[in-house]
Amino acid sequence: MIGAQQQLGRSIAPARPSRRSMRCAATGNTAYGIFVCSASPAVAEGVASSGLDWMCLDAQHGAVTYETLNHLLCATSSYNTKRIVRVAGPWDRAGMQQALDLGADGVMVPLVECRADAQQAVSSCLFPPAGQRSVAYPVRAVYRKGVGAPALARYLQDANK
Repeated sequence: MIGAQQQLGRSIAPARPSRRSMRCAATGNTAYGIFVCSASPAVAEGVASSGLDWMCLDAQHGAVTYETLNHLLCATSSYNTKRIVRVAGPWDRAGMQQALDLGADGVMVPLVECRADAQQAVSSCLFPPAGQRSVAYPVRAVYRKGVGAPALARYLQDANK
C-alpha cells in the first residue's frame, strides 16, 4: 500500500498528523496507537483519553459498524488522539465518505493491490475536481470549522490538502 501511495504522490487518509506524531516522524521516534474492535463508545473514549497518538476504529473486521461509528467518533472527538477508520477496501466509497463526514481524521484502506485500487480509494476521499467524494452538510467534520456557509467553505478548502 505504501508503494501505491508514493506513486500517487499523496496519502489515502487525509488525516492531519498530531504535533507529537510529526515530532516522532522528524526524529525517527515511534508514534503509538491501537486498533479498537469494540463498538463501545466507553472503550473508545478510554483509549482516546489514554494519551496514545492514534487509534484505528476497525470497521473491516471489528464490531464497528457504520451505525455505531457515529457514536465512537462522537465519544472521542474532544481528545488529541487521531482517529483513523479502517474500511472494507478500495471499493468501499460509502464507508470512506461516511467515516470522513462523521469526523474521522482519516481512513485506512486495506486490500490495495494495484495503482487502480489506490486511485479509486484516493478519489473516494477527495472532493471534486480532485476526486468523487460528495458533499454533505451539516456533518460533524464541517462543525469543526464552525457553523454555516463560511464553515463549509473552509472545510471544503482544507479537506483535499
